[in-house]
Amino acid sequence: MWVWVSTALLATVLMLGLLWILVSLRKKAGETAAQPNHRALFIMGVVMLVAGTAELLIFLRSDVSYVVALPLLVIGLVFVVIGLANRNKWQGR
Repeated sequence: MWVWVSTALLATVLMLGLLWILVSLRKKAGETAAQPNHRALFIMGVVMLVAGTAELLIFLRSDVSYVVALPLLVIGLVFVVIGLANRNKWQGR
């Protein structure tokens, strides 16, 4: 078992190191990060809220644990808040 844990830890450290190297090389090249599309975040958040609410209602009606639907609701709520907070940055399409 320890072999798997140490292998997973080593793989995680290597991936983080590789990511750090790529980010530092990009910064040295003078490239700027692309700005997020806040309108798309808002739309995804609304869809996740609707899906999470429907899932929550189905789970509550069938006496199944509703804990599975909570992450979907929370992520959807966060996306909606981020999208609405940056409404002035929405890209017109």
